[in-house]
Amino acid sequence: MEMMTINDFVPHKDKVYTAPLVDGSALELRLTAVEALPGVEKPGNWPQSLTFREAPFLLTFVGPAEIRLADGIVSMQDDNGEVLQIGLTASAKDENGIYYRAIFN
Repeated sequence: MEMMTINDFVPHKDKVYTAPLVDGSALELRLTAVEALPGVEKPGNWPQSLTFREAPFLLTFVGPAEIRLADGIVSMQDDNGEVLQIGLTASAKDENGIYYRAIFN
């Protein structure tokens, strides 16, 4: 599997992803922000066998306020049917719903 980059998500901003729930229903999560984070330089002693992300980024999703996903890896399907496994953490809640962040660093 190739390492995901910010460019994999920029075209999907404002699109809806669906996350299946244990009861058979699905939760809709809208990708509301795709943001570049400050880059870091690879340490000189970084093991060759490990991949290094030189351009970290942040994704923000918003879902309904009624259901809060547990923090962790979430299986989500995009509008093309591609399934992604993304680590999400709830970060805020307002009248628009619950916000989840995924940091790729």
